[in-house]
Formats: sequence, C-alpha cells, structure tokens
Amino acid sequence: MARRDDLDATGRKDEAVAIAILVAILVGGLGFMWGSLHGAAALAGDPRPTANPARLLAGVVDGSVDWTVTATALAAAQVVGLVVVVLLTGWLFGKLGRRRQRVDRAARHLATGRDVAHLTRKGAATKAARLGLVDSTASPGVPLGRRVPSGSTMYSSWEDMIVIVAGPRTMKSTAYAIPAILSAPGAVLATSNKRDVVDVTRNLRTRKGEVWVFDPQGIAGEDPTWWWNPLTFIAPVDPATGRVKTDPATGCVAADEAKAERLAGQLVASAQPPGAKSDGYFDPEAENLIHLLLLAAAVGEHPITTVYSWLTVPTDRAPVELLRAHGFPLQQESLYALAHLPDKQREGVYGTARARLGWLRNRALVRWVTPPANPNGRQFHPAEFAASTGTLYPLSKEGEGSAGPLVAALTVAVVDALQERATQSPRGRLPVPFLAVLDEAANICRFRNLDSYYSYFGSMGIIMMTILQNWAQGEEVWGVKGMEKLWSAANVKVYGGGVDDDKFLRRLSDLIGPYVAVTRSTSVSGRGGRQHSRSAQERTILTIGDLRELTTAGKDGRGARAVGFASGTPPMLLEPQPWFITKAAREINASNTPELAAVHRTADPGPSRWTIGASTDDD
Repeated sequence: MARRDDLDATGRKDEAVAIAILVAILVGGLGFMWGSLHGAAALAGDPRPTANPARLLAGVVDGSVDWTVTATALAAAQVVGLVVVVLLTGWLFGKLGRRRQRVDRAARHLATGRDVAHLTRKGAATKAARLGLVDSTASPGVPLGRRVPSGSTMYSSWEDMIVIVAGPRTMKSTAYAIPAILSAPGAVLATSNKRDVVDVTRNLRTRKGEVWVFDPQGIAGEDPTWWWNPLTFIAPVDPATGRVKTDPATGCVAADEAKAERLAGQLVASAQPPGAKSDGYFDPEAENLIHLLLLAAAVGEHPITTVYSWLTVPTDRAPVELLRAHGFPLQQESLYALAHLPDKQREGVYGTARARLGWLRNRALVRWVTPPANPNGRQFHPAEFAASTGTLYPLSKEGEGSAGPLVAALTVAVVDALQERATQSPRGRLPVPFLAVLDEAANICRFRNLDSYYSYFGSMGIIMMTILQNWAQGEEVWGVKGMEKLWSAANVKVYGGGVDDDKFLRRLSDLIGPYVAVTRSTSVSGRGGRQHSRSAQERTILTIGDLRELTTAGKDGRGARAVGFASGTPPMLLEPQPWFITKAAREINASNTPELAAVHRTADPGPSRWTIGASTDDD
C-alpha cells in the first residue's frame, strides 16, 4: 500500500517561518532588555524594576526607567553568548548533517516507531523471555543496526531466520557477523574465509564455553590439536570409549545408510564448482558410489582417506565384504555392480567420484579429519558440542584446494546433532538458542538443502544467518527456486548495498513500495480571488539507483545505510554498526593481544550509548 505525503507548494511554510522569526526577535529583544535591567539593578543594589516586560519597555522609552552602562554591558554579554551558542549549534548540526545521507529522506516513508516496536530491545527481550531465555535482557536477539532516523537499535528475535545480501566491502563481517556472534547466548558456529572473525570474538566467546577453530588451510594459523571424523555422522562414536556404537541385537555397527547418502551428497555438492554442468548418468552414479564407500568405511571403522584408496582400485573386495558383514546386503550388491561395470563405464563413474573427493589427497586437510599421531589428541563430537555453549569456527579459502567440502560437512553434522537434541527437548525446541553465522555461505559452506531447512529451523531454536554477496550466488548453490525458498522463508532480510543487479534491486524497490505525494496549489485570478487544488502522484520510495548507490561506511565506520525487512513489518532504513565503533570495542580490545587491539584503536569512539547486545535504547 502506498504511503501518503502532503507537499505544500503555496509558500505558506515560508510565511510561517518568517512570522516565527519576527516573533522570536521581539521576544528575544524583550528578554535581553529585561535580563539586563534586572541584572544591573541586582549588581548595584537598587530596587528591581517592574517584572512586566511591556511596562518595562514603556519605561525605557519614556525615560522613567534608567538604562545604565551596566545594563549595556550585560546586554552585550548576552548577545555574545547567544552568538556563541548559535555558532556551536550550527557546527553541531553541520557535523550531523554531513553524516546524513541522501537516501535518508526515504526514512519518513518507511516503518514508524510503532511498526518496529517488536524489534526494539524491549520488544525483543519480551519475546526472548516468552521463549524461556533466562537472561533475555543480556541477549534479546541478533542486532541488525540502528534505525534511521530514531537511532534505536533493532534486533531480530531468537526464532528468526536471517538472510543478508551485501556486496564486497560493505562490513558483512564487522557489522553483521561479529555482532551476531557476540550476542549469542548459547553455542555458535561461524564460517569465514578470513581470520578477523576469530581474532575479534574468540576471547570473549571463551567466557561462554570452549572454542574450536577448524583451520585446515591455516587461515588463522591454528595447529590441528583436535580432529573430527566425518564418518561419525554415519556411525556415531561413544565419546567415553572412542569406539563406534553397535546394535546389541546383531553386534553390528549402528550405522545409518540415510546419513551416508546425505554426507555423500553434501561432499559432492560442495566439491563441484558453482554453475558446473552435471552429467545425467556419471554424476548421480558417482555420488551413489561415494555413499556406499563412506558407509563401508564407517562400519569398518576406517579413516575417511580409505574411501579414496578404494576408488583407485575398483576390484578391491574389502568394502563389499564390510557391507555384507554388517547387514547391508542391498548396498553390497549395488557396490558390487558398480565395480563390475564395463571398463569405460566403470572408469567414468570411479573417475568422477575421485574428482569429487580429490581434496582427500591434500595432506594438510586430512590431518584435521583422521586420527592424529598423538593418541591423546582430542576428538570433536558434534553431539557434545550441540549440548554446550561453545563456539566452532570452520574456516576455508575459496577456489582450488579449498576445505569447503569439509566445512560444509562439519556444519551439516553439527546442525543434525542440534536437530536431534531439539527433538528430544521440551516443546521440540533447544533450551538455549543456537546461532549459525554462515559468512561466505555460497563460497565455502554450500549447505545442501539449506533452503528447505529455513522454513522450520527457527521453531527449533536453530537460528541461521546466511550472508551472500549477491542473489546470483544463492541461485548457483540452491538453484532459482531454492534461492526463492530461502529468501521467502527468512523472517528477517537485510540488503546492505554494494550490489549491481538490476533484477534484484527492482525486486527490492517493488518490495519497499511507493508513497503517494499529495500536492496542494493555489492560483490567484485576475480579480484577486484564489483557487485551491489538490493532486496525488505515486512515487517510488527507493529507486533502483538509490539502492545501487546505498552508502557504505566512511573511514570511521559510520554513515553506512542498509534496508531491513522483517515479517509483517514495513521496510526500515538502518545504519549498520560495526563492532569497533561501539562500547564493545573496548571490551574486545582489552580481551585481545596488544597487536590486535591496535588495529581499530583509532576508531574507538569513546563513551557511546550504542552497544552490541547491551543497548539501553528503545524506540
């Protein structure tokens, strides 16, 4: 629905302003005279003149009230003081005006304070308390930025799924990912292709629980002091003994063939370059082959690298025998059939499978997913992490040699453990919400079928923040319909600027909608009469050009603009708040090394009412 805006084209506002100025001059003059004469009388010890300003003015005019030198000095002092105040006020407004952006004019056509009451700190805390969060005031929700022009911090609730689309250099990590991580009351998983997220949040998150940094490519310089076995997703391990669980009735390993298919699908989807064309026969069969070999390795308690060795020798009967021995006869027959295809056909299937698991040849990567040489090396168990308040940072670079398949598989394993825990919890919801911040989701964490999970994860207390650089990235990973599902299922959507995509920007412009400008005009006839008329015109609140040129932050991190969409709420204009311009910056810098603290020390704003996860403002 278009919003209405009245525009007065007759100049009445100018006339009103002129009258107001004249009245102010008259009142101010009387005030100066009154103050000067009363002050002079008080200093000289003389009787006070009349308090009535009109009689006092008449007395000065007819000479019955003396205007002394002291009164003149006091009047001059008042004038000088007024000039100083005006200059300081002008300087302050000028400084504030420089921070105002051209797009800010649209804010008056967007959400009002009443519209977004449920997104303020007070509204989010009320909802958090309803969800059963004990410390709902400390972590009312995920901070989204300050609403323009009120300055109130907006929060998404602990059952809202979030999608952020913002181009390069739009503070995706500093203004969205890091504040979200610091706001989380429970466990957090945060993917990234840079070390800044770990550096900034690690020490503060240590106060919440144990921190795990999964860094196969050395982005944060972490050594593999712990490891994760991807095959435990298929055959769970007893953390007490370190051995896979068995079925008491059969004595066989308690493996889940459906999870073997999911893991194979996730590894294949993550390893395949975005937009690559799939072969209708070899790709599905290769994925099926990988699933069968993963299942065989899991029941045989082999490391995942064994799967690649089996792919190099199709005639190796070991995986077939393992499937038979552990009660998977149909899987055994399927694997046998694949191993005995005609030579060219078999090599096509096995060759495709080897290509999808080529990262298993990378010794640096497999150190993180195979048993360490040191038998005392810790093993990461997703189920234990799901019950903790710890933090997991899966890191990966993009392109050749990427650890993306492992990052995505680890994320899926953790989320699966969280789903199982939520199912077993009262009301089918985690007692404390879990937050996953999937930064660079389309590059390093291509979570298969994430679009389907978005529709119900929020009700389980599994909160996802998916950060993309543009709409096309999402379509490459989840397909055209999948990206539509992801966007539609998100309760909170933020566009942070920096995207040059006419189709996507037109979509946003239409979603923001128009407003109706009502124009009044007055014409004067030759006989001195006046005729008044009104006309209405529909205008776009934010055009494609406005959205394309949405302001990014200045050198001090301030002044950026974003557009926020929350379910059932009109769009709102936001100013993203990077962590280093908030009070939280001091706590972060104090908790980190001097070298890291110095990175943003110049941006420390001093005392500020804007804080991450602890704002006291309300709209």
